[in-house]
Amino acid sequence: MSSSLGLAHQFVIAAAITIAVSMGLLAFVISQRIEASMMQTAAEEGALFTELFLGPLAQDLATSRSLSPESVKKLDDLLAGKLGERVKLIKIWLPDATLVYSTNKEAVGERFPSHHIAAAAEGKVTGEFDFLDDPENVAERRLHVRLVEIYAPLFRKGTKTIIAVGEVYADGRRLADDLASIRLISMGIVGAVTAPMMLILFLMVRRASNLVTDYQSTLMKNLIEAQELALQNRRLRGIADDARLEAANSNENLLARIGQDLHDGPIQLLSLLMLKLTDPSGKKRAENDCSGPSETGLEALTARIMDELRQISTGLVLPQLEGLTPNEILRLAVQNHEDATGTNVSTQIDKLPEDLAAPLTICLYRIVQEGLNNAFHHGKALEQHVEISVETDTILVAVSDGGPGLVESNRANKRSRIGLGIAGLRNRVEALKGRFDLISQRGKGTQIRARLPITRTEL
Repeated sequence: MSSSLGLAHQFVIAAAITIAVSMGLLAFVISQRIEASMMQTAAEEGALFTELFLGPLAQDLATSRSLSPESVKKLDDLLAGKLGERVKLIKIWLPDATLVYSTNKEAVGERFPSHHIAAAAEGKVTGEFDFLDDPENVAERRLHVRLVEIYAPLFRKGTKTIIAVGEVYADGRRLADDLASIRLISMGIVGAVTAPMMLILFLMVRRASNLVTDYQSTLMKNLIEAQELALQNRRLRGIADDARLEAANSNENLLARIGQDLHDGPIQLLSLLMLKLTDPSGKKRAENDCSGPSETGLEALTARIMDELRQISTGLVLPQLEGLTPNEILRLAVQNHEDATGTNVSTQIDKLPEDLAAPLTICLYRIVQEGLNNAFHHGKALEQHVEISVETDTILVAVSDGGPGLVESNRANKRSRIGLGIAGLRNRVEALKGRFDLISQRGKGTQIRARLPITRTEL
């Protein structure tokens, strides 16, 4: 069946084939049942005919294996009259299938065994349509008429002893016509009954087919809309990623500008103040005798402010990273921390790809810088350790210490002195589609861990 046909058309074709086969089978079964019934009736009528007409003429066979000439003549005269219009042939058989009487005199005396004769010899009446195909019917085939062949036992007068078998061939054309008419009528009845059912089923299937077609159209429309939304979401996601990277770069520029402004502004003014508080020889000026202690305190406070501002501006401004590999940049972050704090940091850094994207490299630098700064201020610089490993498509960076952990006394001061803070690091990592974790246990130290996908510089 062609796949181009609709569901309703497929149903019509399948239903039509099914109905046709069903009607044929039903008509065949009905006709077979009717034929068997009518054939049994015809056989019973033939048995009655043989008992009334052939029985008296076959009594010679009770004591002999042949009929007398008088009996043969009377049998011949039966077909010469009006009875011959219905009965075409008459045969009489001995129980051993020897033919003792027939219209064809040449076959008399020969044996033609058959199951019909054997059954009749046992007292059974049988009947069926016959086209005279048996060997004993060679001479009668010229009739070309469909006949009803009936076998019935012939009894000895006044007893139930079977002395012969009578065979009668009646005209079966009327019976055949009746059976053909019955077949047509049965097919018509089946068709009349099934046609409305088929029509109702067709209407239901067509409605279901239309619903399926509508649903398919709706699903295709929804699929197209979903694909368009997915494409739009991918575009928006790309825009958002670009925006996050741009924000990270803008943040770096802002931090650099703030650090530069701190260095060029307040630090310069404080340096000028320090010069005014000291004489060219390095000794403190004295406006009066009682001002010594106040000037000493003012000088110490000014020096502390300058140190604080210098540290802040140094942390905000990135060092010169151009021309350095990612491994050199990370070692620079560790080296700067050791130089500024006078502490030691253990490192375990795998070989990183040299073509890492700039935002990723800066993010790694800031994680190491912030983690070590927190390890110094909050972890008391105990067991400072930096570990960076490279997996298939990700970089895992971990900065840890062996300090007291983020206890309640310092939870309010989680931001490092360089001002980036844990929240800033988390935003940086997530902007690069990474994962950021802060693990801290009381008395066991703190670890900053980040997993970042590898992005490379576009050529």
